[in-house]
Amino acid sequence: MHTEKIKYFIDLVECRNFTETARKNYVSQTTISQQIASLEKEFGVKLIDRKKIPIEPTHAGWVFYAEANVLWKQYSYMQKKMNHVKNDHRHILNIEYSTLTDIQGVLSFIPSFTDNHPTVKPELNKVPLKDIADFLEKGLYDVAIAVDSEFTGKEKIKTHTLYSGHYCAVVSRNHPLFHQKMITKEQLYQYPLIMLNANTIGNSYYLMIQNALEDGYQPNIVRTSEDVETELFYILTEDLIGFLPDKYCLNYPKEEVRFIKIKDSHHMYRIQVGYLKGNSNPALQPFIQALYDSFPQ
Repeated sequence: MHTEKIKYFIDLVECRNFTETARKNYVSQTTISQQIASLEKEFGVKLIDRKKIPIEPTHAGWVFYAEANVLWKQYSYMQKKMNHVKNDHRHILNIEYSTLTDIQGVLSFIPSFTDNHPTVKPELNKVPLKDIADFLEKGLYDVAIAVDSEFTGKEKIKTHTLYSGHYCAVVSRNHPLFHQKMITKEQLYQYPLIMLNANTIGNSYYLMIQNALEDGYQPNIVRTSEDVETELFYILTEDLIGFLPDKYCLNYPKEEVRFIKIKDSHHMYRIQVGYLKGNSNPALQPFIQALYDSFPQ
C-alpha cells in the first residue's frame, strides 16, 4: 500500500469532498477516486458512502481513518527524523501536549535545557488529550505532558509530576455567582454545567464526574463541547458554569469571565510528564533528568 493512498483517504474524510481533496493534493479528482477504490479493493470493505452529500465514511471507514492517522503520523515522524539525520547532527525529542496549561512551566525550562544540551532538539506537538497516552505507547512521541488521569493504568508509561493545582468554576458576569471569591460545593452544583466532552479530554471527563460524586453531588451537565473556545461561548451566552485549571491562561477580561475557587472540592489535577520505559532515544534521558532536577516531587 502506497503512503499517498493513506494521505488521500485522511484528507477525503476531513474535506468530505473529492474535488477539494484533489485540489489539496494537486492531483485530479479521478486520481483520488481511483486511489480510494483501490484501498477498498485491497481491504475488501466499503470505506466511503458516496451516496451521501457531503460524503460520509462507513463504519469500516471510520476504523480505517483512526488507524490511517496513526500510520501517517509515524511515517511523517520517520521522514522528519531521516531528514535530520541527513542535515542535522542533533537528536530530535518529540514532545506532545494538549493545552497551554500542560506546558507553561516547561516552556521556561526549555531554553536553559537546550543551552546545556546542544545536541538535543525538542519539538512540540499539540494533540487531543484523549490520544496522548495512545500516541505515546505507539511510539509517535518521546515525551507526553498532560494531566495524570491520561496515564492511569498505563503500565508501559513512567510518569513524574511537574506540578498540581485545583479546577475552578468559570462563570460570566451575568451569572449569580460572579461576585463570589470562593463558593461551596452546594453552591456549585445547584447550577447547570458545561464540560469538554469525552472525545476531547478522554478519561478526564469521567474523572470530573467521579470527583463531583465524591463531593456528594450528581453534576447537572447540560452541554458538552469539543474545545475551550466553544465552552467559553456557552459560559458567556447561556450563563453555564465551566471548569478550568487554576493556572489556565484565559484571554478574557476579568470583568467578563471569572475564575472562582471551590471550597473543599475533589476537583484537583496533576500535570505529569510521561515516557515509555524502553525508549532508546539518546535525547530522552538528559531531558527527563533535567525535568526531575527542575521539578522535584
